[in-house]
Amino acid sequence: MRALAAFALLLLVACGPQIGELERGEEGRVVRAYNGDTLELESGLRVFLAEIDAPRGEDAYAAQAQGELEALALHREVLLTYGGTRRWVARPREGQTEAPPEAAIAHVFVKSEGGRWFWLQHELVTRGAAYVRPRRDNHARSAELLTLEAQARAQERGLWGQRDYRALTARTAATQALEGNANCLRGDAPYRVLEARVADARVFDTRAALTLEGGPAETPFAIVVFGENFTAWDGPALNTLTGTRVRVRGPLGVYRDEPQLCLEHASQLEVLAD
Repeated sequence: MRALAAFALLLLVACGPQIGELERGEEGRVVRAYNGDTLELESGLRVFLAEIDAPRGEDAYAAQAQGELEALALHREVLLTYGGTRRWVARPREGQTEAPPEAAIAHVFVKSEGGRWFWLQHELVTRGAAYVRPRRDNHARSAELLTLEAQARAQERGLWGQRDYRALTARTAATQALEGNANCLRGDAPYRVLEARVADARVFDTRAALTLEGGPAETPFAIVVFGENFTAWDGPALNTLTGTRVRVRGPLGVYRDEPQLCLEHASQLEVLAD
């Protein structure tokens, strides 16, 4: 029996990482972890973990999130895999003559000390060390990750035990958006998770606006989809969502003094059961 179990384990290790539909990429060893969602390989390649984000800087739970990433991946062999856009390139700074370095945007599989391969994003989200952040050009495994996140949230694991990461109401989201006064298309716009009921869903030729219940009467709060994101929308029919409870995630912004949360892909919107 022991021999059979050992053979089965050896066979599992020999099979390597179970990458499914993802495309195989570079291999290397992790030499550094930045925040809770970025790695650096010994080759110098920086790797952003696709489809997730983690607290950083002075954010609540930032140190713990980085500690989880280091415990799981630091000094270990990894395989990068891809399910969307593969590279991110920083904008060149004024007067910069050299091309800015590229960073990979990848799903990462880690080889443990025992030789077992595991999917890093799966582990981080399961532990509550990161939250799901799908994008229009990177959402291959967001559905699976959202299921794991919901379980971690329900059990208040990791960051979900912190008050800062509770889903916002429409009123609180409106307040934060107005205080930040950012354009939701900017990279520094605050990214938040929000739960509310849709009071009025309106769809136009090039955009949609879902006004939420519970927002300030003087500055109604809306979920908006526009431009290429609206054209490529492949989720539930937006004009049918009046009266439904939704959970959405995206950057908070302000447009013409009205607070809003911008969606770029259907995976950012979940219709909730009452």
